[in-house]
This record gives sequence, C-alpha cells and structure tokens, in this order.
Amino acid sequence: MTYLASHRLARTLACLTLVLLACFALVLIALPAGAQEKGPATKPEVLAEPTVTSATYGDWVLRCVAVPSDAKAVTAEKAGRARDKNCEVAQTVQVQGQQQPLAQLAIARLPEKNALTLTAVVPVNVSLPGLIHVSGNGKTGDDEKGGVDLAWKACVGGGCIANAQISDKIVADWAQQQQQGHLRFADASASAIAIPLSWKGLEQAVNALNKAMPAGR
Repeated sequence: MTYLASHRLARTLACLTLVLLACFALVLIALPAGAQEKGPATKPEVLAEPTVTSATYGDWVLRCVAVPSDAKAVTAEKAGRARDKNCEVAQTVQVQGQQQPLAQLAIARLPEKNALTLTAVVPVNVSLPGLIHVSGNGKTGDDEKGGVDLAWKACVGGGCIANAQISDKIVADWAQQQQQGHLRFADASASAIAIPLSWKGLEQAVNALNKAMPAGR
C-alpha cells in the first residue's frame, strides 16, 4: 500500500479511536425497551474503581469498562452469571507521522458469550459486499497460518465494523507468530489493502484478559 493510499485512508478516520469503544460500550450497557421505570430522581452511581482502565502489553492494550449496576443486573440475568466489568485487548494501527488511526483490531469476551469475538474497524471507503480477512502470518494460500474471515456488520461515523467468532487456539497461534499478520480488505475502488498487524505482546495481553474475564465465569 503506497504512502498516498495510507494517507487517504488515515484522513477518513478522524473519529476511529472512539468508534470501537463506543460500539463496545453500547453493547454492554444497552437495556431492553421498557426496562426502566419512572421514579424519583437519584444521584448517578459513583463507582469505587475507575470506570475505564487500560494496560499496555507490547503493541496491544487491555481496556476494561465498568458495568453500571442496572446494566450489570440485566447482563447477569441474561448470561446466568455476574460480571462487574467487561474487557477487550486491542491494537491500533497508525501511519507514521499521522495522529489519526488507520485501523483497529480488538479481541473480547462479551458477557453473554464465552467464545472470543474479533472486531475490526476500518475506513468507510471499503468495497461492500466484500471480503475482510485476518492473516496470522501475512501469507496467502497454502502458506497462510491463522487465517480468519470476518463479516461486515455496519458503517458508522468514521469507520466500518466487521467481526467474527474465534477460538482461543487461533489467538494462541497468532501470539506465537514471528511474522507480521495482515488485515486485508478492498477499498471502494476495488484496490486490495493489506494493513500490517503486530502480535508483539498479544500473549501477555490475552493472559491478562483471561484473568479479568475468565471463560465460563
């Protein structure tokens, strides 16, 4: 991908940093229609711990969002278990010299699912319908390892969102890769785009994620 192409993509993502967390938070705290009852005004709950926390592991960041008590009750009832926070590990890809991110990739366990969810946010100038794919070692065909196809879900604000259910084994394979991965898709002009991904720190980030959000909890 040329510098000009990277620059063009970067300019479309002025709000990308907020898109992924915003969508993630909406999924976590959304309440079903009619769940709220009218009553006397109450003061907002002040949590004893920070609402959002983060920790950096190499090129990956663990981000956790505290779930408000009302949303927690609904979530726990649906999932059959109690959780007080929800977390993801994410990587933000940026072009050197540009402040705006080029793409984001995140791995999370949603409260109602024990399986891992992979989410990618990329520029809005993508070819739809079209393929979006993560290659664990950046190769294609028989030489590829850790390949995952994602499905487009929506385009909002400054980016388009795609996701897929993935196994813990796939993530473990990525963490052991010595080569860069690729996030591949086609832009609106049908040009192939391959955004490099780093797996540095993924193993440590996922270990921290599993401690914060253990499967089957």
